[in-house]
Amino acid sequence: MPLPIEKEYDVIIVGAGISGIGAAYHLQTQCPGKRIVVLEQRSALGGTWDFFKYPGLRSDSDMFTFGYSFYPWNRSETLASSDLILAYLREVVAHFKLDRHIHYDCGVKSAAWDSATNQWTLETPQGTIKTAFMFMCSGYYEVPTRVSAGACVVMAKFGMKPR
Repeated sequence: MPLPIEKEYDVIIVGAGISGIGAAYHLQTQCPGKRIVVLEQRSALGGTWDFFKYPGLRSDSDMFTFGYSFYPWNRSETLASSDLILAYLREVVAHFKLDRHIHYDCGVKSAAWDSATNQWTLETPQGTIKTAFMFMCSGYYEVPTRVSAGACVVMAKFGMKPR
């Protein structure tokens, strides 16, 4: 059960798929004093592995390198099916108690950078949230209403300009 949503966080992670879960683990472990939240548009974690339901869906990468180094893949399947990958992700979230950071049905409607305050302002169904740093872990598949900020997120944070 996640903690109640706050008005400001040190880090906001957008997406609770394999990248967002990995980012949450590393932040929770390496920056224990930071306030983090994972905003997931859908009602379940797992991203691709939960979203797509067609028969035969599996990873095209071996799970020993696709899985997390901090929680190694210990099953015999090298090219795992989506249901096994999803079970693995759920296991990781439960093992490291990452679920307390994840807010489901909380997609980002908009994200705006303010150079004067060095903060992002995000509009979500639960209200306005601010942060100094945002990880876009929303994947590359188009899902309706998904924010598509891409590389602009990193460039705005570090003062970089597109070429």
